[in-house]
Amino acid sequence: MDYYEVLSTLISSSDDAKNFDDKLARILEKVIPLLPDDVRQSIRDVNIRDQYLQTIIYMLRNIKEDDAKIDTDAPISVKQYHSIKIAVELIVSIGIIPFLLPGVGVGMAKLCPKALNIFQEEEELGCLEKYKRLCFSTNSLLDLFDDLNLRPAVLSQISPLMAALLQLSHAPLVKPSSKVQQSSNVNKQEFHMTMEEYQRLQNRQKEFHTKFISLLHNCPQYLCFRELMVILGMQNAPKWLRKETQNYLIKTLVQPNGVLSLIAAICEDDLDLGTDWRKLETVSKLIAASHGKNAEEYYKTICPQILDLLSSGNISHSSMIANCCIKALYDYNSNACQKYIVEVICAPLITKEPYVVKSEKEIEQCIESLAKCFLTEDAKFKHLPCTVILHVATPLFCLYNTVRESACILKTNLRQLLLKILAEETTQEKLYSAFLGHDTSAEFGDYVTAQFGPTSGLEITGLNKNLKYEELAGTVFELVSIAKDLSPSLFCYMLKFLSNINKSSCKVERQKVLETEDDKVEHIAMQLAAHKLLSQLASTSTIQDAQVKNPTPLLSFIKSLFDAYTKSYQGKTEESECEMLYISLMLIKFLVEKKAALEIDLLKDFATFLEDHRRNSNMPMQLKSLIDEVVACIVTYDPNEKSRARIEERKYYRDMSINNPTTSNKFDEAIRDLADPLLPVRAHGLVTLTKLVENKDPCAVARKGIVLRLFQENLKHEDSFVYLASINGLCALATAFPKEIIEILMPEYIDMPNRADAEITVETRIKLGEILVKTTRALGEMSVVHKNALVNGFLCATRDADPLVRASSLSCLGELCKVLNFRLGNILVEILYCITCIIKSDKTPECRRAAVLVVTLLFRGLGRDTLNSLGSDLVDLYRGLKHLRDNDDDPVLRLHAQLALEEIDHIVRDFLSAPPKLEKKIFLLDPPSIP
Repeated sequence: MDYYEVLSTLISSSDDAKNFDDKLARILEKVIPLLPDDVRQSIRDVNIRDQYLQTIIYMLRNIKEDDAKIDTDAPISVKQYHSIKIAVELIVSIGIIPFLLPGVGVGMAKLCPKALNIFQEEEELGCLEKYKRLCFSTNSLLDLFDDLNLRPAVLSQISPLMAALLQLSHAPLVKPSSKVQQSSNVNKQEFHMTMEEYQRLQNRQKEFHTKFISLLHNCPQYLCFRELMVILGMQNAPKWLRKETQNYLIKTLVQPNGVLSLIAAICEDDLDLGTDWRKLETVSKLIAASHGKNAEEYYKTICPQILDLLSSGNISHSSMIANCCIKALYDYNSNACQKYIVEVICAPLITKEPYVVKSEKEIEQCIESLAKCFLTEDAKFKHLPCTVILHVATPLFCLYNTVRESACILKTNLRQLLLKILAEETTQEKLYSAFLGHDTSAEFGDYVTAQFGPTSGLEITGLNKNLKYEELAGTVFELVSIAKDLSPSLFCYMLKFLSNINKSSCKVERQKVLETEDDKVEHIAMQLAAHKLLSQLASTSTIQDAQVKNPTPLLSFIKSLFDAYTKSYQGKTEESECEMLYISLMLIKFLVEKKAALEIDLLKDFATFLEDHRRNSNMPMQLKSLIDEVVACIVTYDPNEKSRARIEERKYYRDMSINNPTTSNKFDEAIRDLADPLLPVRAHGLVTLTKLVENKDPCAVARKGIVLRLFQENLKHEDSFVYLASINGLCALATAFPKEIIEILMPEYIDMPNRADAEITVETRIKLGEILVKTTRALGEMSVVHKNALVNGFLCATRDADPLVRASSLSCLGELCKVLNFRLGNILVEILYCITCIIKSDKTPECRRAAVLVVTLLFRGLGRDTLNSLGSDLVDLYRGLKHLRDNDDDPVLRLHAQLALEEIDHIVRDFLSAPPKLEKKIFLLDPPSIP
């Protein structure tokens, strides 16, 4: 028997049927003769719908058995699947939906309004008959569900199947009656429960409960969530159904991947952040709320799922979904969020005794999770407050201090996390104290020692007992330099800290407290680092602008310095002991000379204070001279509006003559500063001269030869600050003296790596190379004169140890070739040989990219002359480019090499197949001579 053909007959329609039962009867007339005798006997005494139901289920079971006998994984055809799906729908429509209690599941009117017209005739069945048909249909569908070919068709009707199982498992039973009824009453509408029937139904409930649990385990979790929530959300759902459905939802939620399944059930597979945002927020609140009697057990199973979702890389928007859940959990139960989410993420940064080394993988996972929780830009309002990770702020700072000067992949996230933590104003000063080593309590975590592991990641190896205060101060200065709004708060903290140190030092001197040698060394190291950090901050424009608005902390600090020096050094004070006073007074002088809107009363009180201490204390002559200058500036300070108006007028209407007293005074002051024995003052003079040149000051422009000579002389200085100030000054003079500047700066550009006495950064050398190219561009046609010096200088830089310098020099070389209009002559062969060596041997992809870029520029600039100029040298270069294009790991470099090869291809094609010129030569003959 072909069961699929019989099944097609069973689901076929009969147009001439009067009603649904008549239609079933006509279909069964065709099918029943095909059935075995035992099956025909078993269905003979039941009504027409039961006959049809049993027949269609008989066919489906035989299809299942045939599939099992064949033992093949071949799928069924589309037509066969369609027949099976319609058959399952008919089973549900006849055997399940009509017998569900009110409010249990979705009724036929909502599932299929068209089918409602077919099943208008209600059957007159007793309670037991309805129960038997519901049990038979449910068990049959569960049996079909076990077959993989039939399962998709059953899953399409999973909602009424779950509703039926819930009803059969948990619907309240009528209590057994004490009256003994006749057996003839069983099939009537009135049903009286007996004790035996009650026990039998209870046992059946347990069986169906077991089957329902098995179905939930075998169904996709998101599908279970969706259907259970639909059943729970029915308006007239009875209380017992709501209670049991909630229990099943909670049990499914705490299963592995339950959180993800719930989100998939509500937001579908493809999460749309625009339309599904409210859904996601609702799901997050649903997950965050504790369910069940034991909240702790619930969070112990839910929070690990959220953390897995946070670290997952296979799910789209996983970090955003996890963030929403974490934020909802924090809003609902902050203690649970701190305990089961934050503490688990931060565990590698929390030190416990005995200490265990934290591996690279643990540290990397920790930093990445913190970055996803606090640094993602997708939804800022979904972030946790940074106060929840304050207890690991110090370990994070120690890690950043380790990787600050490296190319570690974690550096950016660590920096952004620390800036996020420091942005909280209420804890800024305490954090500065902890980061700088001033407060070593464990409020923000312990100081840890970190090192690079075998795979260039970070490992935490233990606690750090010996703090390097100068290194910590440098890291803090770098952080506040990135976020300039932090600099004023750090400056104010440093002023308070040094003032308190001065006061405590005086108390120690008076009390003569005993200190060990180690304590004294540590105290001095901390103080030196603080002085250096304050000096660095004072030289920034952000701090100077901030002091204009509020100079009171700075003035109070200077007064505390004077008091400390006066009380500590009764005899002659050494110059080195007044360095902080020099820096602070020069900052005050700068603010007053800037004509900032300062309070005159504060300045007058400060001037009186300075005069008193100048008379009463023993100070170096240089300090007295600086005090006199500051007092003179304050005395001549005029804050009136008319004076400011005159200053503003001078901004726009300057006297451009050389003998203008304003400009000449600035120039003379800068010259005097250059003759000062103090290095900071001399460096200040060089900076002033540079600004005068940049602003095209008439006096400086008229004496530009003298200025050039001054910068040139200070270029030989050992101090890095003076040396770099000279470099900047020469760069400012580049447009005025391009020839002289090239002759001066090019040797410096070549010799920079050999200057061991100066701290020359890579950025400075790169900037100097750009200045040289800019100067060459200003020379224009005359730049050919300096061709050899410039090209040789940049070729020397291509051998530098730093890859950034090598890449920059190649870039400068390409720009220089463009400026020279590719008139390189014989030196072109040297350039080509150098580039070929870099392409073949340099291990840094950036350098190889720059080399290929220069080659491309040369090909484009030389055009058809490439073949004549390069000749046989082009072959080696061509092979190197082809090797890069085919074998290099860098996709960008392969693209650049392909572009360079295309340029060669274009040049060769243009050379070989140049179109003929259509031209005609016309000769003028000499006119005949007239005799």
